[in-house]
Amino acid sequence: MPNTKSLLIKVKESFDSAKWQFREVPEKKVIESEFEAHHAKIPLHVQAFEELGAVSVVSRLSFTVDPAAQASIHDALMRTNIALTIGNFEANPENGEVYFRITNVFSDGQRDVEIITSLVRTAIVEMDRITPYLAEIMRDPNQSISNLLARKDLLPEIKSDFDSEAK
Repeated sequence: MPNTKSLLIKVKESFDSAKWQFREVPEKKVIESEFEAHHAKIPLHVQAFEELGAVSVVSRLSFTVDPAAQASIHDALMRTNIALTIGNFEANPENGEVYFRITNVFSDGQRDVEIITSLVRTAIVEMDRITPYLAEIMRDPNQSISNLLARKDLLPEIKSDFDSEAK
């Protein structure tokens, strides 16, 4: 691979340059963090795949989905995915967790740190944006999903930065 620095080092440099705290997962090319966003504290997992030249950023919903609401949650996530340009929402029906995943493949580039920072910001913003909608579905899984997703009052304010703290 032509990069002189590993992707994991670039991921750490991205977090350091943004002054975000993180912890490394021992023996894996993974870092984890949590971000205080508008609606919730958002857990984040960043993994470097050196052999692919890729970095994957995954944010997780701060609560798990009740089985009674899963069908409506999945409907809302799929409707939201249609409108996304990059990244996607995923749901694990086994444990009720909801994720936003965004991945980028890198070549030897000068802007890798900035791109990684952008991926992290996107994962946080998208999860924060969907959180109140999913909370509303948990409150009432039988409501109209299209009407709910049309509501603008649940959208968070636009922020330029995030605070993080490691667990």
